[in-house]
Amino acid sequence: MPKILMLAANPNDTARLRIGEEVRDISEGLQRASHRDEFEIVQRWAVRPRDLQRAMLEESPQIVHFSGHGAGDAGLYFEDVSGNSQLVSGAALAGLFQLIGQKSPINCVLLNGCYSQAQAQAIVEHIPYVIGMSDAMGDRAAIEFAVGFYDALGAGESVDFAFESGKVAMALNSTGDEDVPVLLKGNVKTKTQPASPPASPPVTNPDLNEPLGVFISYSHKDEGLKEELEIHLSALTRQKKIKPWQDRAIEAGTEWDDAIKSELEVAQIILLLVTPRFMASNYIHDIELAQAMERHKAGTARVIPIILKPVDFKGTPFEKLQALPKDAKPVTRWDDQDEAFLDVVQGIRRVVESWHAMTLPETP
Repeated sequence: MPKILMLAANPNDTARLRIGEEVRDISEGLQRASHRDEFEIVQRWAVRPRDLQRAMLEESPQIVHFSGHGAGDAGLYFEDVSGNSQLVSGAALAGLFQLIGQKSPINCVLLNGCYSQAQAQAIVEHIPYVIGMSDAMGDRAAIEFAVGFYDALGAGESVDFAFESGKVAMALNSTGDEDVPVLLKGNVKTKTQPASPPASPPVTNPDLNEPLGVFISYSHKDEGLKEELEIHLSALTRQKKIKPWQDRAIEAGTEWDDAIKSELEVAQIILLLVTPRFMASNYIHDIELAQAMERHKAGTARVIPIILKPVDFKGTPFEKLQALPKDAKPVTRWDDQDEAFLDVVQGIRRVVESWHAMTLPETP
């Protein structure tokens, strides 16, 4: 699920734009969206070329949004050290996106600035979806397009659908310029069907040299705790006992919803990182948790709730499953959180050993 990096540049020597209104309206729309817990917005204002590169390196976004001015083939306007305009060419931007893409896949770039189609055409060599503007466009039209686009993404729709949603929003609000936004597509992988679940639990001895797939289900707002768990799981990973997977591993151009469902179908162990934000996520409840529990009941996977923060999970599908750490005491309530994570990892290790012994344990 995407992290959106919003970049804003309105140099002193360029016409004033209503960028603050645009960012505010996008953020408010995503906060109301059905998949609101699956998006994270990071903002950078008065962006200089140096700030652009730093933000891309630090944030590893899946979606990059630029609000500002374009100058056609000459480039996009960023700010210099004095706050005045500094052009960055499409070739330079393409080089940056190519480099960052090797570190962390970027799925979509929206250049919400006049005459930005030339830069979009340069960037799309390295990004699956890029949206640019073929002509000048008024402030209100730019805002309506962006809000319509992100409202659709927040509802779980595809980039293609969201692009059309943005154009419809422009028409509904009589802003004109519906023909200005242009969607370009790069090297997009074809959509594949999720892998079929095993018909039954393994009936032969598992290969002890083959790591068990571990799917980590979590809210992006609990990223820090998830990373701490991964650190504590490093010994099991290095010993090739397990192969953890979480949605940050999704490659550029991949339909993230299909990728998640596919990984859920092949994982032998599914970890639920339970927090209030985890419980509030509609996507986790409706998709990840539902699919995980189906596999658990079929005996083809083991679901392990890990209670990270105090939360009411009475009446949930996993209420009767033995949770970790000991006594389901939330990790954040332990005096020593490393000790809590150690207890969690030891429980997971027991499940791994039991799986390799061909006996699915009653409790972790």
